[in-house]
Amino acid sequence: MTSFRHLTRADLDQLTRAELTPLVAQESAHWKRRTEKEMNEQDALAYLEFLQIVAAVHDARGMATHLSNLINGHDDGYMDQTPGRSRSLSEPQ
Repeated sequence: MTSFRHLTRADLDQLTRAELTPLVAQESAHWKRRTEKEMNEQDALAYLEFLQIVAAVHDARGMATHLSNLINGHDDGYMDQTPGRSRSLSEPQ
């Protein structure tokens, strides 16, 4: 069985939202399977890290602005941005 490669904060600096979206979907499926079982502390911390990454990729305010711009005929390149450069995540404790 191969190990699963989790998304990292570095991915937020290296990949665009368009590139991250299918990876977020894959990791979401992974966590759905994991949360159906009992998770240990390490799993719980990794899951919380993933949730912070999802929040950066799917920033509601940024997406709303992007959609408004698209409706008005202007593609602002939101999906081509690397979310790690546009948002600062708190460091893990």
